[in-house]
Amino acid sequence: MKTTFLYRQYAEDNGDLAELFGGEDDIALEDHFDRYGSRENRGLTLKDYVTVEGVLASEQGHIYISGWADRRIVQTLNLTIEIGYMSYDLGEIDPIWYHREDVAGVTGDTERASGFLAILRIPDIRLHARMRILFNDKLMYQNDVMRWRSVDHFLTEALGACAQLADRPIGSSLPAANRLAEPLQEIWQEFLGSVSYTKAFEHRPGEEVDQSIIIALYRKADMLIPQLECLAQTLAETATEVIVVANQLRGSELVVQQLAGFCQMHDIRLQLYLCPQNSGFSAANNFGAGVARGEVLIFMNPDIFPPEKAPETALSFLTRDPGEALVGAMLYYGDGMLMHSGMYVAQDLAFDARSGLSRPVLRVEHFGKGLSHHIDDDADKMKRAMSAVRDHPFLVTAALWKIRKSVFEAMDGLSTDYLFAYYEDADFCLRMLQADRPIEIDETARWIHMEGVGKANPPNVRAFMWMNRAFFTERFAASGLVAPDDTDLFLL
Repeated sequence: MKTTFLYRQYAEDNGDLAELFGGEDDIALEDHFDRYGSRENRGLTLKDYVTVEGVLASEQGHIYISGWADRRIVQTLNLTIEIGYMSYDLGEIDPIWYHREDVAGVTGDTERASGFLAILRIPDIRLHARMRILFNDKLMYQNDVMRWRSVDHFLTEALGACAQLADRPIGSSLPAANRLAEPLQEIWQEFLGSVSYTKAFEHRPGEEVDQSIIIALYRKADMLIPQLECLAQTLAETATEVIVVANQLRGSELVVQQLAGFCQMHDIRLQLYLCPQNSGFSAANNFGAGVARGEVLIFMNPDIFPPEKAPETALSFLTRDPGEALVGAMLYYGDGMLMHSGMYVAQDLAFDARSGLSRPVLRVEHFGKGLSHHIDDDADKMKRAMSAVRDHPFLVTAALWKIRKSVFEAMDGLSTDYLFAYYEDADFCLRMLQADRPIEIDETARWIHMEGVGKANPPNVRAFMWMNRAFFTERFAASGLVAPDDTDLFLL
């Protein structure tokens, strides 16, 4: 077979090269094609082989771009972003690539990952209404009325867009989560540095207290008054304060009025702080711990209630000294079936048959979740059921736990490395165990946890849960505190 480079056609299609080399210098023209021509995609209508499908941008210069490319034809992506009259040349980018069956059906390439997404940053950006995106000097996207998101809005929408990866099997998507961790955590930390909390209500200020209950809310406060009613007698009879930290609280003026009315009927110590953004679970609770006056901190989700039968046993948990330990409680579903009697970290082997790679990935499980133990079971049955749990290192959920403020501060509080929520309490517990600090469960403290079930999480929540799991795995996979493979057999 004879192979010939069509140098005259190459020169005819590229006038700048014809002018530079002439139309007859076959050696120079072929050398240029070998060196640059394929990368520059000369002679191609690039939009037939690259498509930009999604673009998001923040006022601080964060850029999200997604789309697809036929990587046999387009082997590199050199990115230029034009904003108004400014051009930002970001050079060759290395986006996250993932397989897309819809694209493979069009391009015919089932071997290479064709979908891509990237999160980038343009420092010192100068905003303008018009944005243009060029790949390899070819215009791929133009928006003459660009909407510049605030950082928190951008982060939420970018996470929602990443749900297309989060919803894939963890073996194939874990490398993408690890790649996304750096840019997204950088945005998250930048955002956390800008949030503030405003005191919106206070009753009985300045009094000395023994313990502080910290309740972090997100958007809704519909369970707050019923919860306080269940706690009111204990709160009035003991030196206990309640600190409510609310992220993006809806109807905050009404909530303030409700709390003022409640405190007229129940003379309790109460503070309400508002954050106009969603600062996440860790930052909100850390702030509450920082302003707390009690020597003991009690972290309580807004959907935790003492049982109707014998509530005094559960309520006594609030005033017992935890010593130097982190102490959790027994939590039950609304129907009385067991939800939480301690947690453990298990390890799965995540695999991706396409790449031939496998890697460990961690998950957090509850001992005996939803099984036979009931909130009304007697103490002897509880003792027998818990014997299997006590033989293993266990964690406790921050839905309800207590700890001395000095210990909490010595452990640097809840980690804010996790986006919004999930895995931060398991992280805290593992750090406690690594520091040889005790973790206990008060088996006499039985509480109802009205946890939302049966509804799908929105895309951004699925994405940050996926991201947090990847980060948790990266931090603790080699910790030696992962439960043995047979731990799932120890059910209550």
